[in-house]
Amino acid sequence: MEALIQDVIEYINDAIRCAMMDPAATLLVFMLLVLVIITPGRKAADRALMALTICFIYLILTSNVLARTYIFETRRKSFQFFTGDGYEMLENILLFTPLGMLLCGLDLKTKPTKPWKNMTAYRVIRFFISIAFAGLFTCVIEILQYYLQVGVFTVDDILCNTTGAVAGYGLILLVVFIAGRFRKGKAASQAADSNDQ
Repeated sequence: MEALIQDVIEYINDAIRCAMMDPAATLLVFMLLVLVIITPGRKAADRALMALTICFIYLILTSNVLARTYIFETRRKSFQFFTGDGYEMLENILLFTPLGMLLCGLDLKTKPTKPWKNMTAYRVIRFFISIAFAGLFTCVIEILQYYLQVGVFTVDDILCNTTGAVAGYGLILLVVFIAGRFRKGKAASQAADSNDQ
């Protein structure tokens, strides 16, 4: 656990260092955040979720690609499965869990438009779109690492990162489901109490 906390601190330090080295990219992200925050018609929770998602994407992109100072002599890739150690795979899963949680929060805030009468089908499609986004984002990171020679393109990372996004998404859905059941149970017991009186 201590090693994981150290890695998170290192990611944040890399992002801060990269932001100081490249103020233009940081300014662009800051302008995007301001645009999200001042967009009319959105609730404060929606704005906060969108801003956090943008910040998380920036943090991952900078720490995994832009902040790396070493360059390999050749481009490296690995299409083998489960080649890394267990800790590295767990770290990659946990790294993308917050992205899944944020995407689930955004999806739960999104209301279906008129053609969508079946709420379950709408939610399932939103889930697959969000997970596809997480998978595509991790593919972009791996491709950039490969072409810029600052990392190794590995299928393991794509699978673990996408699994982490699924886990984060599922965790929020589970919390929402349990909270909904708790609320229904509480309302039913209050209704029963009022009927007894």
